[in-house]
Amino acid sequence: MICQQHLPFIADRVETLLVAECGETPEITNLLFSYIPSISQFTNLRFLILWNIPSNAIVLKVTDELQHLRNINRLDLRFNYDCNDKVDFQLIINNIWSLQKLTHCHYQRSSEKKCYFYPPTKLSKSLINLNLSRYCFKLAQIYQLLQYTSHLKYLSIYLESDDNDQYKSCCFSTLIDLDINISGICNTSKLISLLQNLPNLRRLSISLVNVINGYQLEQIIRYYLPKLKVINVSMEEKLSIGQNIEQRVDELINSFRSSFWIDEHQWFIRCLTDERTIYIQTKPLKYSCFHAKLADTYKSTDPHDDYQEIYNTIDKLYSDSFFNQSFPSNFRLSNIEFLGIKFPIHDQFWSIVTNLKKLNSLTVSSFSDVFQSQLQTLLDRAPRLYSLCIQQDKSLPLQMSLFKCMTASVHRLDLGDDYYQFNEEECLTLSHSTLGVQCKLLFIQVINRQSIICLVKNMINLQSLHIECADDKYHPENTSNKNDLVQWLKVHLPSTCLIVRNQYYIHKIKMWIR
Repeated sequence: MICQQHLPFIADRVETLLVAECGETPEITNLLFSYIPSISQFTNLRFLILWNIPSNAIVLKVTDELQHLRNINRLDLRFNYDCNDKVDFQLIINNIWSLQKLTHCHYQRSSEKKCYFYPPTKLSKSLINLNLSRYCFKLAQIYQLLQYTSHLKYLSIYLESDDNDQYKSCCFSTLIDLDINISGICNTSKLISLLQNLPNLRRLSISLVNVINGYQLEQIIRYYLPKLKVINVSMEEKLSIGQNIEQRVDELINSFRSSFWIDEHQWFIRCLTDERTIYIQTKPLKYSCFHAKLADTYKSTDPHDDYQEIYNTIDKLYSDSFFNQSFPSNFRLSNIEFLGIKFPIHDQFWSIVTNLKKLNSLTVSSFSDVFQSQLQTLLDRAPRLYSLCIQQDKSLPLQMSLFKCMTASVHRLDLGDDYYQFNEEECLTLSHSTLGVQCKLLFIQVINRQSIICLVKNMINLQSLHIECADDKYHPENTSNKNDLVQWLKVHLPSTCLIVRNQYYIHKIKMWIR
């Protein structure tokens, strides 16, 4: 409605534009460009944010059109990378680097496959802040990137360690803030070859899959990073069965106890072990997502460090067996935002997770009618819960007590488990339940297409539907559309429903109900 009736008439007054394609807003990118053919119509645009762009071609189109906007200074492009989409990524990068007033750029792709960055071949004198953390870099590519981004102050990248990779020595004095994640074993000489060219670095955040001890890091900082004020380090080391893990832990933690670390800078580190793996992290770092069990051992160079302080930072917990272990009497998790839990809920859960006021997303598995009161208690204690996902046990029929649960905050309902398909009667029951009435975003599998009509007509607040239908006979190679469920739905539903196939999962259909 806004894209169609209002945006074309105010485009020249818009300074910030955010378009995020997600579950709630499928196809919004294509919808935007159906009413606004070119980004260049936003003549006063300064900050453009496009998230989950559905194709590389759109990224190329947008970056090309941005050349006509003289005031654009911030750009945030996040897109779904498709290796089969033959687009000139070098041209995309050069388009971005050609924007004369652009100072901040976050350029990110979503892909399970490894993607290498195409370093620019055009010089940018305006870019000072650059986040490219989802791309793989070689050392030589970093050199080219910095060479063509001559005023860069902040950089976030992912470096692939390669023994054959050679880095050219050249000083880049403008860079003061570096966030780098290094894959593979990184030897000290490779790290030095990069850091020795950044003499004005004031903040360094580095993640490694091997350990560089405190003595080595101290020498690197003393010789090459004299202006460093903040350092965040995350490292890990996996020991073989024959190695003494306690002895190795003591060696590592003692290497960070020198006066350089403790007295001069007050940089403290924590050391945790999990079976044969040692984790070294500077304090404080956030432990966002938690493993299946507590650390086996914990040591810190800070004499006032609190073990509980680590767990106060955890906001994601997904583990069926986590609560089966023993805990210290004062152990608490009070900041959980994303929770995955299996029924029946362990008795220890209620004493450990004492506060669910921040819980936003809940995934439950092995739910059955006998646990309805436990689920209701969870819902009652989570006033901010937005998303509820039910992973149905394939050995059980649909648990009807689910539709008796009540909560005022849940608007996203994920029932699209691979194991269960709803029939028309069950869809009607869902539509009339409290969860169904207030649901705005639904993921579900159904047996037949009439069930889809039932959901759309009876779920009064539904805005977006993601559905898989058992009687969908669509095949990409079939030129006939007679059995295409999308065409059938367009005939039987109001024209205000935007209906498309998911381009990545062709048997799933996305629907936006306007």
